[in-house]
Amino acid sequence: MTIEEILKLRQEAGGLNKLMHMHVVTLDKDGGATVELDLTPELLNPLGMAHGGTVFTLCDIAAGSAAASQGTVAVTLDSTIHYYRPGRCGKKLTAVAYERKRGRKVSVYMVEVHDDEGKHIADATFTMFYTGATLDDMKY
Repeated sequence: MTIEEILKLRQEAGGLNKLMHMHVVTLDKDGGATVELDLTPELLNPLGMAHGGTVFTLCDIAAGSAAASQGTVAVTLDSTIHYYRPGRCGKKLTAVAYERKRGRKVSVYMVEVHDDEGKHIADATFTMFYTGATLDDMKY
């Protein structure tokens, strides 16, 4: 698959991406991805801030998209996230993922999340496991 085909596949993905209105904006063949999310009331915690699970899921989708940029299927093996400030309703969050270390079966991705004012919301590290399948093998 070409990088353009992979990007289209990720953009048209259903499931949680669609439910949470996440959009894969860019992919690059060197293991990078950008994913955006508009913070709507449904994605907030009871305090009116972005739910931690919302931010984590945004990071997971970004890391998974970056890993998929090679045309291979990867799943999250381990992850760590650090929250720095709350995301606010009505803001757009952008997660930028990049490959830190690529191995044959396991790779590490770093993800940074900022809001549309440039405020640093969170950082995450994802260890991804390559299943051995290709995206051509998958049915979306």
